[in-house]
Amino acid sequence: MSIPQKAHTFLTGIDDMVSNVSPFVRNHNAGFPAVVYSFSSDLFPSSTNEDAGPRLVRWNAMVLARTLEEAETIGESIVTAARSPQTGGCPQRVIGVSREFESAYDGERQGIYIHMTEMEFFA
Repeated sequence: MSIPQKAHTFLTGIDDMVSNVSPFVRNHNAGFPAVVYSFSSDLFPSSTNEDAGPRLVRWNAMVLARTLEEAETIGESIVTAARSPQTGGCPQRVIGVSREFESAYDGERQGIYIHMTEMEFFA
């Protein structure tokens, strides 16, 4: 299974996850809430000249919602699932959480609340 597929499988395996889960960008035809995931780096922490060792993948899951409560609820579901050893068959480690707000770009009065969870897993 590819690294992006592992991330997608993990996210879509979370109970009550939204149906709009996509890599890198949100489909503009998809509504809110949505989850977009991206990758920040692949590290090889125990690399030697002969063996690259296991790959440590650092990635982000970003919840985009029209209300702060909705973004927070879905975001905390991701954090809880990542901390559970039973979810998705791919153990995650939560590095951090951040929250942002973006002004509306699509003519809506309400902007977009963002809850981002930074995680890592060995591949």
